Amino acid sequence: MGGAAPIGGTESTERYCAGMEFRDYDTRLAAYCVIVSRQDGRECILLSMLSADRTRWGSMWTLPGGGVEYDEGFEEAAVREVKEETGFDAEIVGMLGARTFTPQRRGDGEPGGRPFKSAAVIFEAVVTGGTLGTLEVGGSTEYAAWVPIDDVAPGPQAAGRLPDHTSAGPDRARDGVRVVSTVGYALDLWRRLQRTRSLPVT
Repeated sequence: MGGAAPIGGTESTERYCAGMEFRDYDTRLAAYCVIVSRQDGRECILLSMLSADRTRWGSMWTLPGGGVEYDEGFEEAAVREVKEETGFDAEIVGMLGARTFTPQRRGDGEPGGRPFKSAAVIFEAVVTGGTLGTLEVGGSTEYAAWVPIDDVAPGPQAAGRLPDHTSAGPDRARDGVRVVSTVGYALDLWRRLQRTRSLPVT
């Protein structure tokens, strides 16, 4: 790290990472898509539900996407993951931004305790075909849904909860389901881009 504080890091993160070189940790590359469309008269974002057994917090809404395979590029991985998790064919419009995540303590990394850093690229994409419904079998996604973007709290650290937006049954929490903070961060990027597009050309 060359002594630099990690992006969005905390004091405990800095102590944990102090003196750590790039050879000392594993890197997980990931790609995600922001797909916004009008559904039943409301502007909605396409989200996928992380399976309860994949996080310590139970089921969570997240952007469709995931890990980049060894022989893939970021865009190729994003399109593949959207298809697997939502059933939709997607086309990349452009890159919105990137985000990194570093666990704050040893043991939060990959099996064996080796620390890791996740680096995710976030794209804007549009649906070009397919039908809503996850194609994964035994994967990380329970199902996908269109969620009104007004229900998503803004900001890079926005987490909180969202309504279920499914008929998955009464076992869902009455106050909704958790949402990964990256969703709010990505929507901020998307909204910023929309404002830029609406500016007059000079």
